[in-house]
Amino acid sequence: MIVKKLFQHYRIRVPKWIVSWVLLFTDSLAGYIAYSIVLQDVVAKSFPNVYSQLLIWAIFQFLWSLIFLINGLYKGEYIVSRMYEIETMLKVTFTIVVLYVFIDALRLVNFPINARGMARYWLIFMAIALIIRFIIRSFQKYLLRIGIGREKTIILGKNRRGLGAAEFVFQHEDQGYDIVGFIEATDDPPMKIREGKIPVLGREQDIGKIIRENAVSDIVLALEKPDHTRILAIMGQVNGFPVTVKIVPDLYDVMTGLVRTEQIAGLPLMEINLENVNWYQKGLKRGIDLLITVPTLILFSPLFLLIALAIKLESKGPIFFTQERVGKEFRKFRTIKFRSMIHNAEEDTGPMWAQPNDPRVTKVGRFLRRFRLDELPNFLNVLKGEMSIIGPRPERPFFVDKLCQEYPFYHRRLSVLPGISGWSQIKQSYDSHVEDVRQKLKFDYFYIENLSFGLDLKIMLSTIWVMLSGQGR
Repeated sequence: MIVKKLFQHYRIRVPKWIVSWVLLFTDSLAGYIAYSIVLQDVVAKSFPNVYSQLLIWAIFQFLWSLIFLINGLYKGEYIVSRMYEIETMLKVTFTIVVLYVFIDALRLVNFPINARGMARYWLIFMAIALIIRFIIRSFQKYLLRIGIGREKTIILGKNRRGLGAAEFVFQHEDQGYDIVGFIEATDDPPMKIREGKIPVLGREQDIGKIIRENAVSDIVLALEKPDHTRILAIMGQVNGFPVTVKIVPDLYDVMTGLVRTEQIAGLPLMEINLENVNWYQKGLKRGIDLLITVPTLILFSPLFLLIALAIKLESKGPIFFTQERVGKEFRKFRTIKFRSMIHNAEEDTGPMWAQPNDPRVTKVGRFLRRFRLDELPNFLNVLKGEMSIIGPRPERPFFVDKLCQEYPFYHRRLSVLPGISGWSQIKQSYDSHVEDVRQKLKFDYFYIENLSFGLDLKIMLSTIWVMLSGQGR
């Protein structure tokens, strides 16, 4: 079963990865041509060595590739909009070139390449890169039309909503979806579907088997009664498969915007990617974590000493508070914080939620919590790879077991590294009761579905404001 899942994963992902690498290569080729035509002679005056000139080009191209990656310009999906991609590339690169020209005009930095040279380089680079990208994306569209690269899709719900979704897909085959068949939901009303057009593959309880046997990559949930409990239960059944779940939403779901919403030719669908596979999460996020963590630990080391002294002077016990937490994919680790409560605070009560004006919190601890300084040692967990700077807060095993029973899809939070700060932390205070988790889960799911550099940066800036304004608890 595991081998089949891996095979299905790579069958779906590898073609997209190949496209991403081809785009990276062609961008680099376009950049090299523009560099050779415009900039190489200028650079050669300062760096006569050929290898030094190649290094300058490599640095240029690495920065461009990094910027493109952050802006989602290396997606391998076949249905990427050509016009949107061209607009994004022009907008991003033009902004940077204008900034370069502005700095050069103010003489703030003595650039070896003048504004005119940079503008010519940009025009040639963009002209070549955009033409090649347009050809690649057009070829992808052609492959879709002849049936190559289409996403095998099943619809859960043999009902009026399911038939409507299928009809939309049939009318717009250029979107790249092939309807393999329907799955009967447990609450479907009696309904006949014309034989030969869309087969019924089985019932809801067999969904895992149907996914494996049909190499499915997308599932559309078109339930007659799409209440949250039903949807979470289905998510639990398909978790672990390399599939993207799209939900035909009601108006409230669309208005709240708690998950990513896309459209197939006007049909709104909420999209849930169970694997969260993207370039940012796979590598860049970890690199940014280390880039911030190492300087932070060095810069705040004197503050660490002052906090440690204050904790020792006020109350007996260790300086640091360590506790077992559950991280990504249920891996357990010990989180490190400055102790903000009396020693052995839960010795008599057992695990319990923090409370407003908690009497167990010391005076120094209250100050540390207010400015979130108690969490600074968490950067050591980030350094070890157990946590990220941004992500859902890690929870204790006792509460994870309890919450997994209470909320069937709670383990969705464990698909990413836990974080020091996160979307739910800046939107809501500490949990004081199991009921607080329901609202917090919405924020965590939103973060997981929309995980990106831009969202992480927004959370970082909001966290800094919370710290400076003393809004912690």
